[in-house]
Amino acid sequence: MDISTKLDVTKTHSKVPLPKSRYSKGMGVHPGGIMKKILAVLALTSALLIPAFAGDVAVFEDLGFSEDGRTYLFGQYGKTDKKFQAWAEIYTVDVAKNDFVKNEIYKTEPSSATVKLSGKKAFEELVSKTEWKWGKYNAKPSGAKELLYVREVENKNPTAEIVFKDFEGSTETNQVFYHVQLVPAYEGSGKNVKSKFYINLSKQDENDNVLESWKVGTPDFKRKGITSYQINKIFTDKSGKSLVFIVEKTLEDDTGTSVRYMVEAIRF
Repeated sequence: MDISTKLDVTKTHSKVPLPKSRYSKGMGVHPGGIMKKILAVLALTSALLIPAFAGDVAVFEDLGFSEDGRTYLFGQYGKTDKKFQAWAEIYTVDVAKNDFVKNEIYKTEPSSATVKLSGKKAFEELVSKTEWKWGKYNAKPSGAKELLYVREVENKNPTAEIVFKDFEGSTETNQVFYHVQLVPAYEGSGKNVKSKFYINLSKQDENDNVLESWKVGTPDFKRKGITSYQINKIFTDKSGKSLVFIVEKTLEDDTGTSVRYMVEAIRF
């Protein structure tokens, strides 16, 4: 889900019909459970990975899933590169629709009135002003058990496959793994570039046979000025039925280069 514009949203995700299994009939993939044994070091890795260039780099805030896992809230904030004006944003996502909840996007726009504020302060003030609206979700950030992946290397190949084991679905004789791959496409370069992407998500056995697969995102939606995408984090709600991908995007325009975040979500 692209958060640069209200019109740039993900409407649907397509999926291959699921075979009857322990994950069918609304039981979900349960990646929260499968990661009970994942390396704990991931939980200690910083959620924010700062690019090597100076510029308008947003800070991502995981506000968390609602109690039922069907809604996800997140924010981002920063200061503009040249005018040093603080800004802040909060988004409410319907996980099943992979779309924003209507009338539940909150923003503090950069202006002369925000010059003296830090980005963090602008975000804290936005939370204070709007929490009465989205507090009904009782959202809580994901914990270590729900963390599936954190990008630890800044210059990691954006399209490199991410693989983690399904500990619950695996047996001594049959190992099962989840495979994630970002699939971007670009036309042009620099601020004139037009780009798009989607995420391939699949469950495979140890012989690379695909057991289930999904295509997450809007493969045909072109975004102007976005020169790169990178999956920064993957996590789930406590039930394991909702999965969220945090995607870092780099934007080039007349004001320079900036970093923002997008969210893609799927409900099993």
